[in-house]
Amino acid sequence: MKPSLPFLALALVMSAPAAQARDGYPANEAEMNAAVAALGETMSRADKLETQGRIVEAEPLWHDALAQRQRLLGDRDPLVAKGMDRLARNIEMQGDYRRAEALRRSALALREADAGSAADLPDACSALGYNLTRQGKLHEGAAQSYRALELLREAGKAENPEAAKALSVVGLTLDTQGKFAEAEPFYRRALDIRRKALGEDDLDTATSYNNLATALSGQGRYEDAEDLLLNAMTIRERNGTVPALEAESISNVAINLDRRKQHAKAAILHRMAINKWTQVFGANHVLTAAGYNGLGMSYFLQGQYSFAAVEFDRALELRKAALGRDNPEVAESYGNLGMAERAMGHEAAGMRLLRTALEIDLRTIGPDHPDTKAVRAAIDSPAPEPSEQPMIVTQSG
Repeated sequence: MKPSLPFLALALVMSAPAAQARDGYPANEAEMNAAVAALGETMSRADKLETQGRIVEAEPLWHDALAQRQRLLGDRDPLVAKGMDRLARNIEMQGDYRRAEALRRSALALREADAGSAADLPDACSALGYNLTRQGKLHEGAAQSYRALELLREAGKAENPEAAKALSVVGLTLDTQGKFAEAEPFYRRALDIRRKALGEDDLDTATSYNNLATALSGQGRYEDAEDLLLNAMTIRERNGTVPALEAESISNVAINLDRRKQHAKAAILHRMAINKWTQVFGANHVLTAAGYNGLGMSYFLQGQYSFAAVEFDRALELRKAALGRDNPEVAESYGNLGMAERAMGHEAAGMRLLRTALEIDLRTIGPDHPDTKAVRAAIDSPAPEPSEQPMIVTQSG
């Protein structure tokens, strides 16, 4: 964030006549220099905490940095939008997309109102599109992402890294709807752009490997997906600066192994991911919930339904607290716990949970999404025979 400070100082000089009437505005050049230095120090401390994986601890510092920008520049300056972006990013790193949405919308609005911010508009659209898509607001998320692509095309930047981000969000919008084959070319193009522009070892390149693997796995191409997931995991581990991304990669490899019926190996990796997420966020965080959900599914696929129910219930409570009730991830947890309850012979409780999952899915991702159809199928199917014994699973490959 330090490179933005000279621009901030310049903006302060240009806006000084209109700004001096504001409370808290520097009275002279020395105070102005001190204020800019203080902002730089606040951002550096926040960046350092995030690099150490201490995301939650960094949030108050990003709030403070935004407040400092607003005191110096007012509420409508485009440089304030950069402060909003940075705070929103931190909150999204914690998995709380709903709370970050207002910041993303405000940052976009500031840029739309400023003729000099045209170059920043595509990224702001992509960021809002990603946020909305992660909340299950798919149509608006897609609209913002396509808008970003069109702005980049008009600016002659269709092959720039900014375009890769917009392409990735379009792909996410499609695969969230279960349209994995349609998502694949968007992810492939984003990966090609990032490999050429950023190199093989960049974290964004790793993200593109991970995204493409998601699309392939959704099509049942698990072996192809595994190679890409391992590429992503290797890049993230070699980089070593974002432990949460390392945990995500480990979890994704585990999920893919479960889909290939290699449950014993997958369970080890699920626990590794949970341990890493716990080190970063703590045991009771919404991102750690992804690990509990993955481990629960691994138990479920082996017929260990009571163990699965414990993990599913833990994930459900964490997701409800962080994401609200009307979220596809919360619906997933309701559905998973419902299946485990039915498998243990708790038919009434299981059906209530499954119907809740269906209700949420119909509202958020619609009737044609594969997840919605899977919940309907689970409701219409007879309950599995109660069992506490693990299935004998043939390891493939």
